[in-house]
Amino acid sequence: MKKNPILPPVFPRYIPAPPALSRANLAWVLIVSVFTGLSSVQSQTPTPSPSPSKYHLDLTTDRANARYHVGETVVFNAELKVDDMADQEVKLPYAIRENQSVIVAKGELTFTHGKASLPAEFKKPSFLTLIVTLPDGDPTKKQVYAGAACDPEKLLPSMPKPDDFDAFWNGKKAQLDAMPFQVELTPIPAMTDDQIETYELILDNINNTKIYGYFAKPKGKGPFPAYMQVHAAGVYSMNANGVVSMARQGAMAITINPHEMENGKPPEFYAALKQGPLNDYSHIGNNDRETCYFLRMFCSCYRAAQYITSRPEWDGKRFVVSGTSQGGGQAFVTAYLCPKVSAFVACVPALCDQTAREADRDAGWPHLVSYKDGKADPKQLETARYFDCVNFAYGIKAKAIVGVGFIDTTCAPCSVYTAFNVLSSPKQIIDMPLNGHTSGPCDFYKSYANAFIHEELGLKP
Repeated sequence: MKKNPILPPVFPRYIPAPPALSRANLAWVLIVSVFTGLSSVQSQTPTPSPSPSKYHLDLTTDRANARYHVGETVVFNAELKVDDMADQEVKLPYAIRENQSVIVAKGELTFTHGKASLPAEFKKPSFLTLIVTLPDGDPTKKQVYAGAACDPEKLLPSMPKPDDFDAFWNGKKAQLDAMPFQVELTPIPAMTDDQIETYELILDNINNTKIYGYFAKPKGKGPFPAYMQVHAAGVYSMNANGVVSMARQGAMAITINPHEMENGKPPEFYAALKQGPLNDYSHIGNNDRETCYFLRMFCSCYRAAQYITSRPEWDGKRFVVSGTSQGGGQAFVTAYLCPKVSAFVACVPALCDQTAREADRDAGWPHLVSYKDGKADPKQLETARYFDCVNFAYGIKAKAIVGVGFIDTTCAPCSVYTAFNVLSSPKQIIDMPLNGHTSGPCDFYKSYANAFIHEELGLKP
């Protein structure tokens, strides 16, 4: 290492006194001194760093419906504004995933005057997802997506239905059918009037567990159609608003908590469960079909469906089940387990095609099968097949309306279509090319599902 040079010592030296100043010269010195001092202060004040640029990116496909056939090419179109201006030359990293599993292209997307385009060819029935990464903003919002579908109605299940699938679930139904309904109905005075009756509900369930929910019905002996609401993932309280609304429109209605826990508790009650025994609940016991967390949940769906249709007020023919995400998966399950279901609604349903990675596709939430070095855990792979909506779909006779988001990264659209394709009952799927998991349900229910539910129940919308 080179040593610093040794500097010579500094000695004080004689400095002559300045000449005497006239009043005018003294004034100039003072003025110069003041301005020099101000300049010095200003130069020492830190210059504020400029705010980071704000990026706004819109991605679309060259077809409004984002639908293509094998051998066709989708063109992803991108429009970018940086600080509300579209005339800058910008490059952003991108990737294209096939069925949200395999990267088929990646690189940099070059914007000229705020616009760029990117073609991609479809080589088989699949979904392609374009992901563009922005350089700024909240880390959870730095990625922008676009999706396109190629012959999705041709997507096939990743694995066959287990030979004893029906026998397994028929056995669980037999256990439940042998249990008398020991229902506890506690009136809710604030939600009961001369038109409807509303109750807190507790039902016995499999393996000495309980079901907690709410039940409401119009006053009188009926007959009334029946409606059941099942819920999305999470650890939270149900409320009675949904069943009250349906009862006021003329239907008996039931809603149940997917977990064995009471409703109406303080928020800290649910927070403690979420951080404790129900942390990552979706993977509890997933090495065995007898211990899988979804066994109790699915049995509760059947039990609640059997209860509401056992009541003498039911009209005996109209029974609709509806849910979103995890609730959409439960709607599939309920329609299979309870043949009394006449129609069901499943928006962006979870629990579809859980073995999808065996076919180089992404499974829907909750990804029951873990992989190590590219190989599936064999016990989890086997267990997942008994809790997969694809396999429940084979036995469903009820009408169905299903919603799918093309940029849904929670419940992959390929998984939703795979389950939908297996249905042999009257069915309709609603494509939402610009929607993801959380942005789709509201539009789906407003535009399609609510009208379907009311029509199937014989109610006025």
